[in-house]
Amino acid sequence: MTQRQDAQRNRELLLAAGEEVFREHGLHVPLQLIAERAGVGRGTLYRHFPDRDHLARAMIERRVELIEQRLASAPDPARSVEEIFFWIADTLSAIPGLHPYLASTEAGRTTLDQLNQRLRGLLAGPVRAARARGLLRPGVTLDDFVYSWAMIEGSMLAVPPQERSRMVARAKALLGSALFERSAVS
Repeated sequence: MTQRQDAQRNRELLLAAGEEVFREHGLHVPLQLIAERAGVGRGTLYRHFPDRDHLARAMIERRVELIEQRLASAPDPARSVEEIFFWIADTLSAIPGLHPYLASTEAGRTTLDQLNQRLRGLLAGPVRAARARGLLRPGVTLDDFVYSWAMIEGSMLAVPPQERSRMVARAKALLGSALFERSAVS
């Protein structure tokens, strides 16, 4: 394995470990736990992510990249809109407060704004196609998806951890029935 491949592998291990550790323990755990979970040293962690903000931004960037890959490989992007809506809802609920945490800094806000524009660009065509094919309820727009995700994430901050999965399931059912003609989640 080349040095570059090793560095990329370590970065991916750190991102996956960050998702797991933040999901299990919250955003304010010692970053050393993430390095340990990834099986790398602190130096490797800080070489890739100098601080918590850099790691959090990279985690959200990775999520947008995964959406981009899903859409690129989807045989029918219009039909993928519902699956992607629910996947984003699940990822937002996995680490409550990640977006508000990033929004607390100028660099984080800039990253969120850029990724929001990128996400909107990725989803605009598939949402238009889904609407044209009658897969969405009349009047549903891309903004409705974005607002729904914000509602889910915001509500996660107000409920105890033991209630989150039930709350997310109910929110997905309600929002799914509001957005889609025949929602797969009910």
